[in-house]
Amino acid sequence: MGGYAIKDGMYVPLLIAGVSAFTVALVISIYLHPSFNLFSPDQSLSDLGRVGDPLGYIFNLGIITSGLLFIAASIVNLPWARGDTFKRLAVAVFIFALVLYVMIGVFPKGTPYHNFFARSFFLISTIAIVLWLVSEVRKGSRIISAIVLALVVLSYVFFFSYHTVGFAFAELFGGYSITAWLFLFRK
Repeated sequence: MGGYAIKDGMYVPLLIAGVSAFTVALVISIYLHPSFNLFSPDQSLSDLGRVGDPLGYIFNLGIITSGLLFIAASIVNLPWARGDTFKRLAVAVFIFALVLYVMIGVFPKGTPYHNFFARSFFLISTIAIVLWLVSEVRKGSRIISAIVLALVVLSYVFFFSYHTVGFAFAELFGGYSITAWLFLFRK
């Protein structure tokens, strides 16, 4: 039990470290790419780590580092979901999604597998969130469920209207919505 208590206390710090790693890499990358436009329908976040960009490694390392920290947080979270089949499935599916997320940084934009990993990450993350929502609704947690569902729906609205809001903005909103869900996961 003592070892579990130490690991249990690591969930939120690992999430904060993961969010920080990505955010710092993102801010530095945007600063170093003054022509990057978050609201352009023609630019994605991955343009900051594109193959051939001598500064692309900053963004890609941010993705890889944050992904590994989120995987560690999710592994720490597995014992907490014990007894709840949907939450355990959500954690397992999300760990798989996070492996795909790390691969986005390993295979930057301009490599053959990048788009596959990027699209798969968002799709598999959505499946994990839906599994979590099923558990929450079964428990009667309607307010938290409604908030998370609204974030997911809004994320997809932005993705499908990227020509209006900007593709990178849609990706950023979707990514931070997933992060918000991670902080709510244990509520």
